[in-house]
Amino acid sequence: MKGISVIIPMYNAERFIKECLGTVSGQSCGDFEVIVVDDGSSDRGARMCREAASGDERIRLVCQENAGVSAARNRGLDLAKGDYVFFLDSDDGIHPRLFEEMLKEVQTSRAELVFCGYSRVNADQMNAALEEGCRMYGSVRWERADAGNAEEWFHIKYRDEMSGIGGKLIKRERIGDLRFEEGLARGEDTLFLYSLVSQGIRTAYLTRDWYYYRMHPDSATGSRVMRKGVDYFESSRRIRDGELRRGHPDFALAWERLLVVQMERTYGAYKDAGDRTSFQVLRREALEEAGCPLFGRLCLSERLLFGLCFSCYPVFRPVNGVVPVLLKVKEEITVKKNQADTGILTFHCSNNYGAMLQAYGLRTFLRKNGRKAEIVRYEPVYMTGRHWWIPYAPIKGVKGRIWGLFNMWNGFMAHLRTKEDFAMQRKNMNYFRYRYVVDKRQRKFLTERGLKRLKYRNYVLGSDQIWNPDITCGLRKAYFGAFQNKYKERVVSYAASFGGSELASCHDREFGELLQHVDAVSVREEAAIPYVQKFCGHDVTAVLDPVFFLKKESWQRVERIPERAEKKGYIFVYVTEPNKAMSDYAKKLSEETGLPVTEVRAGQQGMDAGFYVDHTAGPAEFLGYIHHADYVVSNSFHAAAFCIIYEKQFLAFVHSNLGARLRNIIEIHGLQDRLCDENEISDINASVDWSEVRRRTREYVKASGEFLLKNIEK
Repeated sequence: MKGISVIIPMYNAERFIKECLGTVSGQSCGDFEVIVVDDGSSDRGARMCREAASGDERIRLVCQENAGVSAARNRGLDLAKGDYVFFLDSDDGIHPRLFEEMLKEVQTSRAELVFCGYSRVNADQMNAALEEGCRMYGSVRWERADAGNAEEWFHIKYRDEMSGIGGKLIKRERIGDLRFEEGLARGEDTLFLYSLVSQGIRTAYLTRDWYYYRMHPDSATGSRVMRKGVDYFESSRRIRDGELRRGHPDFALAWERLLVVQMERTYGAYKDAGDRTSFQVLRREALEEAGCPLFGRLCLSERLLFGLCFSCYPVFRPVNGVVPVLLKVKEEITVKKNQADTGILTFHCSNNYGAMLQAYGLRTFLRKNGRKAEIVRYEPVYMTGRHWWIPYAPIKGVKGRIWGLFNMWNGFMAHLRTKEDFAMQRKNMNYFRYRYVVDKRQRKFLTERGLKRLKYRNYVLGSDQIWNPDITCGLRKAYFGAFQNKYKERVVSYAASFGGSELASCHDREFGELLQHVDAVSVREEAAIPYVQKFCGHDVTAVLDPVFFLKKESWQRVERIPERAEKKGYIFVYVTEPNKAMSDYAKKLSEETGLPVTEVRAGQQGMDAGFYVDHTAGPAEFLGYIHHADYVVSNSFHAAAFCIIYEKQFLAFVHSNLGARLRNIIEIHGLQDRLCDENEISDINASVDWSEVRRRTREYVKASGEFLLKNIEK
């Protein structure tokens, strides 16, 4: 079996096929076969392929009656024997190191769909483009997407690069029985890729333009044949309607926008060619399109231009030329108009799974409910310093400073011992933070003083242990909204926590004073209500952690599956503090089931029980581990929370000094038999009535959401 099967459909390509095959034969990686499918050509292309095959046994020619490019590609798929399939058009070319780099990537990331950028060249520029590409080789950079993010790539981010089949390396197992639709003359490759991506497929993008797309009058893009007939619009319509049915209105709207542009360009081509019959037919089609509900969701300028194109084309052409300038001005105005009115102050900058996941859940919930919310990039040193190569956390007093120096040295030496793992974990943490939680372009504030310049009307404090002085190195004004700001109108705490049911008495006075700045108070642990109520002049509500605002399907879109999680059968252990009873139980469970144990730790603390320990996981990988585990054993609140969301068989061991929040979430969902301590360990295989658990979740989510939304000013 070959590594790659290269499929090249050919029709009357004698001018280009020799050069095309040359770019394949010259690949630095030789583990491939080439299947050229001659679709009834009448020129010398087939003879040229036979000559090439006589000198290179990897090349095979297959001839068929003319049936179209889809039938030719399907024939190639039926004959392919490689682990991966690569599609190449007979008039195009590829960089000599493309296969080598793509195969390296699939081994590294286990991507199932790999693609690169396009370099568009005219008929005489191919050789020059190839030579320039080789000279400018250097190192390469990859972007990777899991199944959920691959959809966003296909529909929005990399739609141009992913809409054509040329240059795509696809795992043959994922293609299965999927084939190109032979009834379509155009857009069949886009629909083929759409079917793959919508089923969920790991994707990687090589940020180099290493596929050389030759532009010439007879090419698919250059010919007027492409611009005739409804087939040109059919794929866009079907993808648009498919995404609407799947409940993805943003993706559907993106294809509606593309469809409108396609119609405008095609109408212009008909007008330029004087094809009166065709542009009259298209005008009637455009009138029908204007009645589509999604058309009404386009920007006013887009709708006006569309109408102008089909009613007064001579005016449309010059006006359309200045649209990019107008859109830029409009975007600047829109940014100011749509500036977020709700700022969230939470632990987004902490390299902690629960901290970032709750921040994402809270922001996503508010946005889904029409609030213009964003995370405030308040990133003080007392939060970020503990994740530096030389960890730092301010501790008061002489003893504290000495202890701090000792911790800095120990932490630095630990990071040096595991420098590659530590660097990779930081990378994975930042991947999730800057992809899903905050916009890296937002202004960052290191001190509370900078918060006075913010223009949010509402502030949401939390969730997480924002009121735990042991974490924040003392109680902090920022997490109580106790800072001067002329725009600030309302401050709401959501699921704020101090880890237990009360603070040490030495903090009572300061806590009471700071709490007066909060207009509506909610906490995460019900056991904390009596303590907070002593200092609060109004009601205190217990609410769910915001990770419960999102369903399993939403979390699956942001998870990444680590290599260990792809192997069938394992026990996942997440440790927030060393616990011998928990470690011993996991080892016993492993012996009973024959399943290996994968352990992830919060920090460097663990029991060294001989388990495989992954020191590199970020929040996305943390979700992947839980989702695909057979069993989960942990003393973490958020591990228990996601076991409930993913409906996993799990046991939760009580944390020595932060057990209140774990007990609370377990009791809320009626899962007391999942809670263990050193003296009493439950049965992890005991059945769970997940329908009842879901009912309880819905009930608490509804009440928690109502509290939050009613207390934020619109």
